[in-house]
This record gives sequence, C-alpha cells and structure tokens, in this order.
Amino acid sequence: MARASLQDELSVRAFTNPQFSNSLSDLQLKRLASNSKKQREWLDITKGELLAPVLVPRQIGSPGYLATQNLIVDIMSSLDYVISWDNFTATTPVGKVPMANIIATKNPAAAKRLVLAAHYESKVLEGGEFVGATDSAVPVALMLDVAKGLADRIEQERDDISLQFIFFDGEEAYEEWTDKDSIYGSKHLAGLWEHNPDSATVAALSGATKHKPELDRVELMVLLDLIGAANTSFIALELPTGDLFTQLSKLENRLHKAGHMSRTYLNTRVPAGMGRVEDDHVPFVERNVPVLHLISVPFPKVWHTMQDDATALDQGVVGDMSLLLRSFVASYLKLRV
Repeated sequence: MARASLQDELSVRAFTNPQFSNSLSDLQLKRLASNSKKQREWLDITKGELLAPVLVPRQIGSPGYLATQNLIVDIMSSLDYVISWDNFTATTPVGKVPMANIIATKNPAAAKRLVLAAHYESKVLEGGEFVGATDSAVPVALMLDVAKGLADRIEQERDDISLQFIFFDGEEAYEEWTDKDSIYGSKHLAGLWEHNPDSATVAALSGATKHKPELDRVELMVLLDLIGAANTSFIALELPTGDLFTQLSKLENRLHKAGHMSRTYLNTRVPAGMGRVEDDHVPFVERNVPVLHLISVPFPKVWHTMQDDATALDQGVVGDMSLLLRSFVASYLKLRV
C-alpha cells in the first residue's frame, strides 16, 4: 500500500442506517458480547477453526492458498451464502498468473449490498514463505467470524439489503507497488461489476428482463487490512464515509464503556480524509462506491517482513475486532439480537 492524496469527491449514495451507533440497546450489545466471548475459540491463534488454518503461506497457487479458498467456500456455503467466482488471468511482472476473487452473498435478489472485504493471498517475499498474519489472514478470519457468529440473526430473504463478502485475490505487488503491479483482483472485479451484474444476482433474478450493474447494488464496502497486531488503530481515511467512521467510533465507545472491549481502536481526532492508503478499495472509490477503510495506521511494525506471522498477533485485539465487526453489522442492518 502507498500513500495517496486527499479525496475530495463525496458520494451521493444514501445509506440504509447512517446513525447506526444507537440502533441496538445496551442489552442487545451485551448479548452480542456474550456470544462473541463464548465463540472466541474460533479465532484462537494456535487452534481456532477460522484463524489457525489461514495462518500459513498463501502465495497464489500454493497449497496454503488453495486450502484457504476451500475453507472460505466450505464455511460460507454451509451458512447458506451463494458463492460466485471471478476467475481471470492477470498480467504481472512475472508473467501471466491465474487469479480468483471469491464472492459470497446471503440474498443475491436483494436490492442493495453491505459488503465486507479483504484480500486472502499473501505476498511473495524473498528469503522464505511469507505468512501475512495481519496482511490479511486475520481480516479473512474476522469476515468468516462475522458470517458464522451472526448466522442465526441474518435474514436470508430480506429484500432491501443483503450482506455480501468479497475475498480479493492479487492485492499484493510482485515487485514494487505501482498502478500496474498491485490490486489485480479488485481492479478486475470493479471493472466487471461496473457494467455487469454478478452471476449470483442473475441467477436469483432469473425472471428479470434487465439487470443493473452489481456496483449499483453496493451501498457500502468495509475493507479490512493489516489487523491483529497489538498496535492496531484506525483513522477515517475516506472523506465520504467520515460520518460512518464517527458512528462506528460511538458504537465502539459504547462497547468499551460497558466493559465488552479492552480498549478503543478508532481515532476520531484526525479529521476524515486527511490522507489515503492505496488498497483494494481504490477501483471501487473511483467508481463512486462509498468505502469505510479499516486498515491499521500506522502499519504494523512487521508489515511485509517474515515476522508477520502468528507471533505478531495479539489475541485480545483479535477478540475485540470480532465483537466490533459483529456489532457493526448487527447495528447497521438492525438485526434482531
């Protein structure tokens, strides 16, 4: 990822629940916190069923990469999400590389999407097999945790908005980060969805005579990256979603004051949009999709080093992030919890 300039174009899209921080009562948040705590073993660094299998080298085409694909598909399918694939071949500095974005949608017939996204492959580094625990094994595991932890609360047949997960491929540069050598998967999917619906949407709306582009259905994307180290912290990088970042901070403060989170992670003292970090959201922002970019700033000290493995993670931080993301989704969608 590389720094970019201030974004000055505001999105004109309306949000389903822009004041979500008070959607749920204290009792409902307590229930969420209790469930998250009971299910914390899913995200155990050494043996958690959602995190430990992803804490392996996941370079494209490697056994760990293929196993991660299978884990994502198996878990999301078991939770009744509709899986679609965006398979393509990218032109990279090392030649043609087959890549695959994985999309999981709860109800493809819904009019809009709340998207959680992260990349699942790990970078190719000289000197060994890079794991990428914060980059982005933990974000992937957190997405699976949200889907599984809220499974009995998410209404599959809700026709106004559906929860959708995007697992991007090819985020990392093969050499040095440039516009041409980076975010291969997100560029491909954003370009495809700019003019076309997702295949799952077409199947769900098979009787429709005309399908609008999938990007028109994306109400908000929450992109996760570089999460899990002890110094994890966030600022509002994207100006159009600055108010949503503030709402998320208010929700976080409620959880912290009630004793459900060990500390807070969102810094609202830095004005929204004072800088950007290039990541998988860029092709979507360029197409006017609002993005809440949750990437740790400053980056973890282990970023793009061989030390970004399981030893770089803080179990308490991972647990806090589980509760925060579950609470955000439940609040934004006004789930019955």
